[in-house]
Amino acid sequence: MTQKQPSSADEKLDRRRLVRQARQHAAKKKRRTRIIVSLIIGTVVLAAVVLGVRALGQGPRTEAPDRIRIADEGRKHVSEGSNPTYEANPPASGPHYPVWSRYGVFREPVDPGYWVHNLEHGAIVLLYSCSDNCDTVVAEIEDVYESLPNGAFGEIKLVATPYAGEFKGTFMLIAWTRQEPFEIFDAARVKKFYGDFVDQGPERAP
Repeated sequence: MTQKQPSSADEKLDRRRLVRQARQHAAKKKRRTRIIVSLIIGTVVLAAVVLGVRALGQGPRTEAPDRIRIADEGRKHVSEGSNPTYEANPPASGPHYPVWSRYGVFREPVDPGYWVHNLEHGAIVLLYSCSDNCDTVVAEIEDVYESLPNGAFGEIKLVATPYAGEFKGTFMLIAWTRQEPFEIFDAARVKKFYGDFVDQGPERAP
């Protein structure tokens, strides 16, 4: 049997079909590329929005409206029981005793000579003042104390103490060279300050 040879018309149809298929393939590839690019752009935009929302929600770590930066007064050790003096009142750095305070909530004032040393170790100090309802105030502080995470050395690094001197506000949060006074007890504020500054002192120690 003699094999039939394709006519010129058939060849033209084949070429057209091949050209059409190539164009369709190219169009599909272009659509897929557009979809992939759109997905990538959408993911990047979404990530940027999420990060922006988080940043707005958290705010600057060290420049909250009520936070005050205090000049560094050094880290000199002085004899325990002596009376170190400070430019800032209450202090947020400066001379201190060679030993530091244990952590916790105190009803009697802890001498700054002790807790300034805690600040050097990256601890947070919460000063409070109360003339009445002190039991309620202490209970609120104890509740937030128990909710705080441990520092780098496996313990909650907060000293809460009355302050023998005067200070702005009814409460004051202190970290090394940072202060944040406020009038009404706010557990969320305490947690935020603690999270921002714990273990950020000039000496990494318990």
